[in-house]
Amino acid sequence: GLLDFARQRKPDKKEWDIHTLLEQTLTLVEKQAPFQNVKIAKEFKTDIPMLFVDGDQIQQVFMNIVLNAADAMGGNGGTLTIKTDLRDGMARVSFTDTGCGMSKEHLSKLFAPFFTTKETGRGTGLGLAISYGIVQSHSGDIEVESEMGKGSTFRVKLPIEKQTGEMGS
Repeated sequence: GLLDFARQRKPDKKEWDIHTLLEQTLTLVEKQAPFQNVKIAKEFKTDIPMLFVDGDQIQQVFMNIVLNAADAMGGNGGTLTIKTDLRDGMARVSFTDTGCGMSKEHLSKLFAPFFTTKETGRGTGLGLAISYGIVQSHSGDIEVESEMGKGSTFRVKLPIEKQTGEMGS
């Protein structure tokens, strides 16, 4: 039932610039404690077409990923590299942290509801499950690569939808 709750709202899609969504997300998080020692490196590709997405939902996805990245880097800081690209009709955003990384076993459970590597009381294990649901409802995908002790990369892919004449312009 909880997953239904997580997916209950149909995306309210409008045209958004992917970089605007990323910048707004970063503005919300970069003043928070976990980011005090985190360097954010942006490698944004210009000319990515507008996306037709639910801006709030996509920002929630980005927020979950960047907060997890800050967590993975602990209080010691590190670098979070956010890269945007366009490939195969998909806008791709990758978030690469220099954190602790994850085991293969953890990677396989990452998007399962209630799975968390955080100590009791610090995480619900729902952030990535909800994020996955949101990205799927946008016909996109999330991939993760990680290596113990070396950090992780989360890659969010969202389709560039060509707008048809159904919008009352």
